Amino acid sequence: MKRKLTIILLIAIVAIIGVSTIYAATQNETTNKTTLSIKADKPVSVSEMVNSIQVQPYYKNYNHTTLNWLKGFGSDYVVYKTNEYHILMNSTDSNKIVKFITTGVSVNSTIKCDVLENKSLGNNINNILYVENVEVISQDLNNMAFGQK
Repeated sequence: MKRKLTIILLIAIVAIIGVSTIYAATQNETTNKTTLSIKADKPVSVSEMVNSIQVQPYYKNYNHTTLNWLKGFGSDYVVYKTNEYHILMNSTDSNKIVKFITTGVSVNSTIKCDVLENKSLGNNINNILYVENVEVISQDLNNMAFGQK
């Protein structure tokens, strides 16, 4: 009888630990989400971004380690340039974001995503955020009135 009780208690303890572990892992996934705003401009390929870093004066004194890291991404990855960051993601996630370019209107997409890495390109240069699991929260159309304040 004692042996059956011990086995039942052992099974219950293992089950509780298992459920707790699954719950903790699930909570960690949902709290890792970051909200970002992206203008609906067309993203650039990673190779275009690498070339820009190497030749444009804006990127003078860039971080070579970050550039080499960026070169490791294949043609399936694109970069969105924002005022705050360069946002790197795969094309599957990128296809979720509206790419709408027209005169007089701009579209801003607010996304939620997991930031996997945050790499510095150097002083006074926007960092590169490597993201995945992009979810579009909203897309806002902004009328751009030229000549008005």
